[in-house]
Amino acid sequence: MLRTLFLPVVAASLVIAAPRTQTILTVGPGGFPTIPAALAVASPGDIVDIAPGIYPAFDCGVGVTLRASGTGAVQINLVTGFFGTDGISMLFSAPAGQTIHVVGIEFLFPPANLSIPWTTPVLDLQSAAALENCTLTSSTGSARGSLRVGSGARVHLQNVATFGPTLTVDGAATAVQCDLRGPLLFGFTLPAVSVSGSFHASNCQLTGGASSLQAAGAGLEVLAGGLAWLCDCAVQRGLTGMGGCAVVGAGSAQLVRCTTNTPACVPAPAAAGLGVQRLSPVVGGATFDVAYRSDPLFPVGVHVSFELASVPLPFAVQPWGAPLGGSYEVAFGLTDSLGSVTFPFAIPANPAFTGLPLWFHGWSGWAFPLQVAPAVGGLVR
Repeated sequence: MLRTLFLPVVAASLVIAAPRTQTILTVGPGGFPTIPAALAVASPGDIVDIAPGIYPAFDCGVGVTLRASGTGAVQINLVTGFFGTDGISMLFSAPAGQTIHVVGIEFLFPPANLSIPWTTPVLDLQSAAALENCTLTSSTGSARGSLRVGSGARVHLQNVATFGPTLTVDGAATAVQCDLRGPLLFGFTLPAVSVSGSFHASNCQLTGGASSLQAAGAGLEVLAGGLAWLCDCAVQRGLTGMGGCAVVGAGSAQLVRCTTNTPACVPAPAAAGLGVQRLSPVVGGATFDVAYRSDPLFPVGVHVSFELASVPLPFAVQPWGAPLGGSYEVAFGLTDSLGSVTFPFAIPANPAFTGLPLWFHGWSGWAFPLQVAPAVGGLVR
């Protein structure tokens, strides 16, 4: 029989942690005319609600939440104004200790253009950032430019879809339940994800770019010195091209319970790993369910934090996603005979916590080094 222990720490921690002073700034009818106008007066922790519409590219230098509001789509057009004075369309770079949250926004990338290298960071994340329920795409599926995680950045992607732009990871990135697809190009081969830093993913789809004259693009490219850990993912080369492999590069790639369309040329499966899914959004007054997958009858512990981090620990395989000393243990249990365990967490129905970031971090193992799962959670709705 599955045994789980839930500690009354989620609610208690939320009560102890004083809610940040937040101002909601509206962009659209009755509010600011542009996103930069709202950002010009925003303070760290503020929420920028963006009305449906198409907006030009902008830079963000403060740790705020950029959130789509209303029932229509909020689209940021990265096609216009390409190659500004800084050589990119959008730069997200908040000061240390601040995080930029982006929720429910679609980014429209430039279509195929041979004068624009695919490595050009069209959306450049150079600090702490979290993207949730966002889409990065072009009208043709052959976008140029990349979504880049800079060398000093720490970025979390949750329910994010890319259709065209390559995700290039020079810093530290985690991804959960993402659909990452490379571009559709003629004569070129591009990966869906290219890693020179560290990339930790669970329950994601990685599909390389298609090609007509070269090998199909890899789902995952890990460059020399790069580190990648994938659990319960589908990693595939592009659907067209002259052969190719789903995983390429001289770096370290560990795949656990992953599927691929090129089994003969991917790394041998790693012995263990901890996968995670969130089964619902984080909503005040509702239950937030987190499902973990490991080996059968393995212990799984869960901590909660209000900030994200990427901390290498000597007793863990993957970096720990919470600040040291900044998380609380909230659950512990054993996986069942199939290696699965689900934890339901009751989120307090307190309007004061709406917009507060809440992240859940799992670990698993009977002995060191422990397996760590990417964070799940998000902003309380």
